[in-house]
Order: sequence, then C-alpha cells, then structure tokens
Amino acid sequence: MAAGQIYKGKNVRFRFEGKTLYHATSCAVSVTTTLEGIATKDTDGTVSTPSNYEWSITTNALVADKPASSTTQSDFMDILSLQLAGTEIDIEFTTDTAGDFVLSGKVYVESCNITAEVGNSVSGDFSFKGNGNLTKGIVS
Repeated sequence: MAAGQIYKGKNVRFRFEGKTLYHATSCAVSVTTTLEGIATKDTDGTVSTPSNYEWSITTNALVADKPASSTTQSDFMDILSLQLAGTEIDIEFTTDTAGDFVLSGKVYVESCNITAEVGNSVSGDFSFKGNGNLTKGIVS
C-alpha cells in the first residue's frame, strides 16, 4: 500500500488455517501488555515497566453453510469443530496484498456464539486466544 493510504475494512480479513471465514462482517485484533508497577522507598510514584503481552482476536459473521466446493473458506461449524477438539490453529490478519501488513500467530478458539433473532439474519461471534508470539510482517 502506498504511504498515507488508509486500509479499507472490507479488505482486511482473518485466515484460519489458510481459509477465510464465510460471510465475515467484522474482525479485530487486541494486544494487551502487562505493566509491572515498581515502587520503592526511593520513589515518590510508581514506575511502570512493560512485561509480557497477551493477544486475542475476534470476528463476526453471518451464519451460512459455505459452498460445498469451497476449499478456501471456513464456516461456523468448522470453527466450532476446532473449538470442541481443542485444536491450535494458525491465523493471519491481512489484506493479502503485496506490500501490506500481515499479523500472524497461533490461537485456540475461546468462544463461539450464535444469535438468531426474529427479523434478522443469524449471526455468529467468535473469540480466539493467542498462544505464543504475535508476529508482524509484510505481505510479499
């Protein structure tokens, strides 16, 4: 991407084991750093020192069965199966366009929620917990 151009949300997606989530509507990455507070008899305030970090991802999608011939997409049942099996999976968060960012790592499915309301399409919410490092890179 050229410097100064803003990424379009529609183009940024997760890939789970190399597959996108069918009919995804939103996705997010969250990174939280643990700050160790240090106070001694020689300080007036607390000094914060960064320690480890945790990361997680969330995504939402309309619930639909992926096309039977699809080899590039996952659906709600695929993600639920990974959760029930306790499977660690590879993820990427990217536009998949050369020169753009890519965040990658390993995650476990933390939660799958499905909501069916009268007058609305059925939707699913998914949460994943990072396992190990979150890696920053550039799509080549």
